[in-house]
Amino acid sequence: MIKETMTAEQRVLAAINLEPYDRVPVAPHPSVEFPLAHKGKSLAVTESPQRWDEFLHDWLDLYDEVGGWDGVTIGGRATWAGFTTTAGGAGSMRYPGQDQRVDTAGSVQFEEREMLSAEDYDDIIKLGWARFVETKFSHIRRGGFITSVSNKATTARLLTDQYLRSRDAWQKRGVGVIAGVMSLDPQMALSLMRTFPQFTLDLYRRPDKVQAALDAMVDDFIKDGIEGMRLTGISSTGIPGVNVACERGSGEYYNLKIFERFVWPYIKKMVETWAAAGIVTTLHFDTNWTLNLPYLKELPRKMCICQLDSKTDIFKAKEILKDHMCIMGDVPPALSSHGTPEQMEAYCRKLIDVVGRDTGFILSNGCAVPPDTKYENFKMMIDTARNYPPSRSS
Repeated sequence: MIKETMTAEQRVLAAINLEPYDRVPVAPHPSVEFPLAHKGKSLAVTESPQRWDEFLHDWLDLYDEVGGWDGVTIGGRATWAGFTTTAGGAGSMRYPGQDQRVDTAGSVQFEEREMLSAEDYDDIIKLGWARFVETKFSHIRRGGFITSVSNKATTARLLTDQYLRSRDAWQKRGVGVIAGVMSLDPQMALSLMRTFPQFTLDLYRRPDKVQAALDAMVDDFIKDGIEGMRLTGISSTGIPGVNVACERGSGEYYNLKIFERFVWPYIKKMVETWAAAGIVTTLHFDTNWTLNLPYLKELPRKMCICQLDSKTDIFKAKEILKDHMCIMGDVPPALSSHGTPEQMEAYCRKLIDVVGRDTGFILSNGCAVPPDTKYENFKMMIDTARNYPPSRSS
């Protein structure tokens, strides 16, 4: 066991601030399903508000069972400040126990279906995103409840209250909560609601219209993030901050010409505005962003976390970003679910040796902890961070 000289929250903040740490912090990216599965519980209705506190207690029990960890990427049902950034794809979710097409023992599924038409771009340009969503959709289903224009304030309060209970519970254990608000980048919101094929066609058939819509959307996304942080409390450390789900703009999907016009300017504006308000942004980069990594050096130094899901080359990310921003990740889901504890230990040691060298790394899962994760593998990830010292530059 490494002799610890820092608290868990100090360790997480040291990684974000690119300062030396006593050891690499570990912060699992949670799913509600893994602790339920670990306890042999049903995965049905996993998004129901009636089960949120149950999920929290199960996560806290798991924390105690494995001897604790340093941070949680999202401390609960992270706050949505309003109607704006909840819209992307929200109406396309299939929930176990609520949709007969989904096995009650299965996970939440995403149904790719067209919720926006090409004609809707004109209204987005005219109204902005928030007003457009309120005008276009009478309600949006979010798990066990309905978000509507009439009850959006009530929904925001419900989410905020649950988040604050969760945050307080983690903080009582000395665990740093990294994000309090969830968001999307505007391009991903459009892609989810137009469908990926239709949105991609739009980029070539009506590029000026798409760009004008993105221009009209981004300020609402920024405003929602700041409003959410106002509800949860902006701290002097910058965390809790905003977690932005970025996926469909990566080099896995689009060339850099598309990225530079329709993706990057909006991510950059969001991050820069939040950083100016003292808010740290976690960029949740699902899919392969290796080609896009150099652009991240344009973002404010020490105000971002590059959270990778095991498809991006995390070792290349360290090479490019080591003096600029913290990196989080990237234990592959297949390793968690199908690997051995020995394989898990070997991979985590490699991450600590290379990505965790000196500072700037938080050990975590690629994307989220899979529901079929082997408990012994999960515990090995935590134990390796606690027992294996980081490398130091000579």
